[in-house]
Amino acid sequence: MNFAMMIDGCVQSSYYVKGGKSYKFGTDDPYIHYHSISNECPLGLWGYPFLFEGYFINLTEFSNELPTLDLDLILVAIEKKPLEFNVQMLRNKYPNATIVSFVKESHWIYSTVQQRLEFFKSCDYNTFPWKINYDIEGGINGIKTLSGLLGREVYYLPYPHNVQYLHDKYYKQDRDKKILAYKSGDNRGQSTDFVDNIAKKYGLEVFQHIVKYKGDGHQQWEEFLDGITSAMYCFNLSDRVYGGTMAVQCAALGILNIGGREDSHKALWERTYTNDLLILEHEFVDTFLDQSHYIDTIQKAYSNSIGIYSHNAVKERLLNIIK
Repeated sequence: MNFAMMIDGCVQSSYYVKGGKSYKFGTDDPYIHYHSISNECPLGLWGYPFLFEGYFINLTEFSNELPTLDLDLILVAIEKKPLEFNVQMLRNKYPNATIVSFVKESHWIYSTVQQRLEFFKSCDYNTFPWKINYDIEGGINGIKTLSGLLGREVYYLPYPHNVQYLHDKYYKQDRDKKILAYKSGDNRGQSTDFVDNIAKKYGLEVFQHIVKYKGDGHQQWEEFLDGITSAMYCFNLSDRVYGGTMAVQCAALGILNIGGREDSHKALWERTYTNDLLILEHEFVDTFLDQSHYIDTIQKAYSNSIGIYSHNAVKERLLNIIK
């Protein structure tokens, strides 16, 4: 299967994958970006090309002429430049390719709703990366919301994660009695008062680990992971619904996640999929005072992350969509 993921503009450069490693497009130079660990393990959606040892094409690098590739399958997001790039261009250049849409950003400002819907309709298949049926914010997101607007089926296709790689590299058997008070980039609904009270009440240490991007060459994600592996718990009380990968990372690293409303929280940490503080304290105490329950919860989350978000699981789901 000759595969390419395409996006109409982002900070990442085009690359290809060979032997499980990424290289800058058109060269033999290892391609590393701040959302990757060396050139072997990218974060989230940047893992799609790794499923097939394929390509990532930043369309803005090829405004004059698309690269000549023999492609069977294209996964594409056109969200920023709908007047400059469109699916028909891809069909003209790659007539043998099946074209599947995906969603990179849950919110966009560069195109109208009608332009978004026209893009989806022009693809052979449509996917949505979060297992959410209806847009609670009144937009067009959600599997069933989009399906109703498009008059066709929309398939769930999560972002892939190299769960096994992360587990092998970062999992620690012995943990400190520490809570990571996690804050996402948008810092939505994440007061540390509750975390501080829990830590004081039950004798744990609380820490934050915020790594800001320092420019080219800075391995931001790797630095972040290196700083959280000793934690027993991650308290993540963000009220975000779309996006986010922290729940999957916690499952891979063996850190028990507490709180949050994203779909990955529900899939992996169902008993703590809430921001109700009374429920969260109850669930925390159950695992903190019962080591076997703590271990069982960690192991179940890891197993589910392999079954839902691993490269093999996502690849199989994508192939089933287009078969």
